[in-house]
Amino acid sequence: MNGIIVVKWGGSCLSSPENVLLAAKKVLREVQRKRRVIVVVSALAGVTDQLLSYINKSMSDSVVKEDLDEILSMGERTSARIMASSLKSLGMKAVEIDPTSNLWPIFTDSQFGNANIKMKETKGAVNKRIIPLLLEEKIPVIGGFIGLSPEGKITTLGRGGSDLTAVVLGNCVDAEEVIFVKDVEGILSADPKKVSDTQKIESLDIDAAYSLVVAGAKIIQPKALIYKKDNMVLRVVGFDALDLSGGTIITGELETGLNAKLFYSPLSMITLITHNSSLENVSRILSAVSTVNGEMLGLTVSPTSILLYIYNPSNLVQQLHEMIREEEIAKAIHCVDSLAMITVSGYGIENIPGIIDIVVSPLSKENVNLYGAFTISSSITIFVPWDEREKALLSVNDVLNKYKKM
Repeated sequence: MNGIIVVKWGGSCLSSPENVLLAAKKVLREVQRKRRVIVVVSALAGVTDQLLSYINKSMSDSVVKEDLDEILSMGERTSARIMASSLKSLGMKAVEIDPTSNLWPIFTDSQFGNANIKMKETKGAVNKRIIPLLLEEKIPVIGGFIGLSPEGKITTLGRGGSDLTAVVLGNCVDAEEVIFVKDVEGILSADPKKVSDTQKIESLDIDAAYSLVVAGAKIIQPKALIYKKDNMVLRVVGFDALDLSGGTIITGELETGLNAKLFYSPLSMITLITHNSSLENVSRILSAVSTVNGEMLGLTVSPTSILLYIYNPSNLVQQLHEMIREEEIAKAIHCVDSLAMITVSGYGIENIPGIIDIVVSPLSKENVNLYGAFTISSSITIFVPWDEREKALLSVNDVLNKYKKM
């Protein structure tokens, strides 16, 4: 069965009765295009915060976590009922699915407040309960953010958990697209609350999207991205768009295990001891790199030094030394050649306590010198002697094996 899409409506898009009806009309348009639609809804705008406020003000002590999840789930459960009724008013065969229903498909562990999906149980439930509804041309309407524990208690999936619901369902039904409807036209070049004249990005590969969200961009819950299949498009589209096309698409599939990979060629580490590491000095140094067609693979800056990790440095050292003599961009320069670059990457690396120590500690046991390390997004890059690259790579991958997730 093909032509399946999952449409997830953010709470800000359901901020009024008029908006709910407009959302339902957009679903109708997709149905008229012969697409089979699963609808996932967040709580109506402001409801979750209102529930939290009531809880905090009405309790003499902290609320039990499983009670909190039960209460917070009411936002999405109410939203699902309203959306299903709106769809029915337009003549569609909508089926509102509540956690108390025998049609409920999302199952988790018992980590209340930030539960993890139990994929085997969820996929089995989707095949048994949701696929037959789609075959009958019905529209399942499911409250996002909610799961059921093995004990049958309501759990929640953490901040942004409705995104996770939508992508997991898309994964289970092999959806063509999972569409996130938001109050902005797509993924923007910057936060519109902080920057004017932002631009919509037409497309992103999933690694770039993941880098954005783990840095704090409120696009899609980071955990949701690990469930995206390679052949499934994620689309972020604005509520004000005419239909559910356009916006920004996210393509590709994350590597979910932690892996160490070796850069294919040796490189050089150039150290400049500086009077100061001003932006002007850094800019002049980078301009010199570009003139020799070197490829910069890493840069670290401290108040008294600048380190460049360069592939194919050519005569860069000579050129920089001339700039030291003539322009006084630094006090001295030193270069170490024949270094290997090993990059450790994978989903959730930033959530592993002591991950940098985990990566570098095997090197000391193997008597491998470390010439530098830096982190960015969901990766750690280290530099070791080229002639010890294989030993270093093997030792790092060995210690990472127990952290592989999927």
